[in-house]
Amino acid sequence: MFFPKFGAVTASGLTDGVDMTSEQALTLTGTTHTTNEAGCKVIVTRKLREQLKEDVFKAAGKVIGNAIAKKIDQDGLALFSGLDTSLGAAGSTFAVARLQAAVTQMYGQAEPVPDPFFCVLHPYQFHDIITDLSVPSANNIPPDIQAEVLRSYFRGSDKLYNVPIFTTGNVTTDTADDAYGAVFSKMAFIYLIGWEPYNWNVEDHSARAWEIGVVADYNMVEEDGTYGRALLYDASAPTS
Repeated sequence: MFFPKFGAVTASGLTDGVDMTSEQALTLTGTTHTTNEAGCKVIVTRKLREQLKEDVFKAAGKVIGNAIAKKIDQDGLALFSGLDTSLGAAGSTFAVARLQAAVTQMYGQAEPVPDPFFCVLHPYQFHDIITDLSVPSANNIPPDIQAEVLRSYFRGSDKLYNVPIFTTGNVTTDTADDAYGAVFSKMAFIYLIGWEPYNWNVEDHSARAWEIGVVADYNMVEEDGTYGRALLYDASAPTS
């Protein structure tokens, strides 16, 4: 699948009555992407089914559904480190000012990043922001902003600088407990779908069991690495 993008052009000043002759070619660039399959399956034996009081097929469906959803989520989150510009460093602590810097950079570059923006962080990184906000009037943050964020803490819709902040434990931490979050435009990444996840339930009589599985055909790709900022900061579990 091809995704086209027009190149930028430059406007220039004109003189009254003088023909405009400085034409520019409109270039077309783009990227081509394909989808890939991913899936998982479990085996439910008759013995296991008879031992459980709950509906074993419903429970198994929930397990494999969560597994494929997590796989899709993590494939998208893994793209953060590939953005063209990264802020922070291993071992550094995230803070409100770090988010402000990322947002400001995106607005200030030669081709401003198109709105709206979104921010995704590991919950432990977001904890550092809440620590900033927990002291009234700290860091010159207006008290009404502090109160609003603290009131809806961890509800998934917290906003700073008009950027919604989402947290997920699916963000992978490295061996030193550092992790990549990101601030980005929705145009930075593309979620391609070959087909929506589908599942099956097949009984194997000789094995006295059922095979339950799910498969999805998709791809998570970066479309424009300038449309976001990777945020590499510490994501150690908080103790206070």
